[in-house]
Amino acid sequence: MSNGEIQLLPLLAAIFVLLLTMVIGLHSAKRTKTLSDYWVAGRNVGVFTNASAISSNYLSAASFLGVAAFVWANGFDGVWYATGFAAGYILLLLFIASPLRRFGQYTIPDFCHGRFHSYRLRQIGILWTVVISALYIIAQMVGVGTLMEAVTGVPWVWGVIILGGVITLYVAFGGMTGVTVTQMLQFWIMLTAMIVPLFILMPKHNYSELLLHAYRDTGQVVAPGVAGGVEEPVELLTVEGTAAFSDAEKERFPTGRDWIRPFGKWNLFGSVSLLIALVCGTAGLPHILARFYTNPNAAKARWSTVWVLVFIGLFYITTPIWGTYARMVLGPEAVMVNEAGQPNPNTMMLITSFDAGEWAKALVAAGAIAALLSTVSGLLIALSSAFAHDFYGEILYRNASDKQKMIAAKLAVILFGAAAIGIGLTFRDANIAWMVGLAFAVAASTFFPLLACGIWWRRMTEQGAIAGIMLGGLISAVVVIGKLAKVWEFEQPAVISVPAAFLAIYVVSKLTYSKHTDEQRDELDIAFHALHDPNSDDAVEEA
Repeated sequence: MSNGEIQLLPLLAAIFVLLLTMVIGLHSAKRTKTLSDYWVAGRNVGVFTNASAISSNYLSAASFLGVAAFVWANGFDGVWYATGFAAGYILLLLFIASPLRRFGQYTIPDFCHGRFHSYRLRQIGILWTVVISALYIIAQMVGVGTLMEAVTGVPWVWGVIILGGVITLYVAFGGMTGVTVTQMLQFWIMLTAMIVPLFILMPKHNYSELLLHAYRDTGQVVAPGVAGGVEEPVELLTVEGTAAFSDAEKERFPTGRDWIRPFGKWNLFGSVSLLIALVCGTAGLPHILARFYTNPNAAKARWSTVWVLVFIGLFYITTPIWGTYARMVLGPEAVMVNEAGQPNPNTMMLITSFDAGEWAKALVAAGAIAALLSTVSGLLIALSSAFAHDFYGEILYRNASDKQKMIAAKLAVILFGAAAIGIGLTFRDANIAWMVGLAFAVAASTFFPLLACGIWWRRMTEQGAIAGIMLGGLISAVVVIGKLAKVWEFEQPAVISVPAAFLAIYVVSKLTYSKHTDEQRDELDIAFHALHDPNSDDAVEEA
């Protein structure tokens, strides 16, 4: 497989997804007439549609290509990603989805102000919405160019510009109404691309044979009916490619028995920290939480989450299978390189799909493009609402009309879209998986403690919320800066930052609640009960 050449079927698949997305997104502009339409799709999205859209919004290219590639390269430790990504929705289902929708807001900064009557906390919410979304969108835009180059042969720079431009265009005009429909279709394209090729691939080798093949990477084979291991020459079925790892890097990647054992990539402490980041971070991502505001009521928000668990459960079951199958087909080394000559393990699924036929590569390409389009569009909505609604409409210019807010929202999408393209071009060599993991860790350390305590603890105060969100974010930043400065190797802050944020919320709230006036306590009680009143939706609206 040569690189840099236009590949017809994948290119046609990518063009089809792009055109379908653009047509639907722009057509939806006709139905986007109010601010409610633009930010929350008129709060009229059904359970199945919203569950599909939430799943699509969540399943970025890091999930579609990255998890399978991580399993291929690192073995069992890659399964932590699939487990953590899926398990986060259990927290959303049990503790957050219904109360958040019942509160009747547009954004997480809205929740901050409505729950604690605090403009300071709204400003802090805006700050962390931008930080988390920016971290996430950097990874996605870098992935845009990499993916377009790998699946279609389009040069990296043009891939970022074309895909980034398409996303910005249909989000700016269609808003959440257009994004919802396109995300629903994109999810089913992704799920089809994950499952259908496996029906062709898996009959060739059963799963136990795939796992047995992992042992052969070390030259040790445990044959059925034979006690102990016997030396045996091994022939790996490998397609044309370039070694994914240098000789020095190969020492860090497991082979043989180590590949199917846990705690190879991270020790127990690091693995627990990663899982905390993925599970709690899922329940704190602004672009995911915003989708729960689009349901008509809290009950449908809860049922949307139930179906999301089913949908993403099906998706994440397949990712370890892809990674394991690639271990059989490719061995631990073969992979494509980009136009700069750098190895790109995320192309693993694209190469492996050739074992099912060229049509499978086109299907995988369509799914990967859909994943990127869906996630970036959701991030642009989150960023534009943080600016146009929370900053412009509620802080900078509180008397702004709906028309002015709508214009500000569209301009914000265009500006953030242009910035995302520029960032993607600048951070070409960024570590995508690490950037996504960092976004999850920051979300887990800031918004998740805020929401969990704000929803379920009546005596939480504004001061406690500020202390928790800022301490969790600060610890995350210190860990990351220390890692980048090579002060330490520790790179997963969640195991420290998440408990610290909860502790800060508890201690500071206990110290400050007793100093509140009766009127302040009544305000907190009213907001708290609005979160849990089963007979009330949209109970708290902005003044």
